Amino acid sequence: MTKEEYNEVPVYYCKHCLSLDIRALDKYDYCNNCGNTHIGVALIDNWERLYENRYGEKLINNLKH
Repeated sequence: MTKEEYNEVPVYYCKHCLSLDIRALDKYDYCNNCGNTHIGVALIDNWERLYENRYGEKLINNLKH
């Protein structure tokens, strides 16, 4: 899969804290970070813009490998 193809795969995120750590329990999705059940779906670039606007920095570029 190319980077362009990968970036077209939607991500699920918490609409409250913007965490990508979404879990499923029974039929319900929830944020493992804050427990919120309001889950959104976006392309990773769009989610990253939301994250940067809220927290003032990019999360993905700040992760250490």
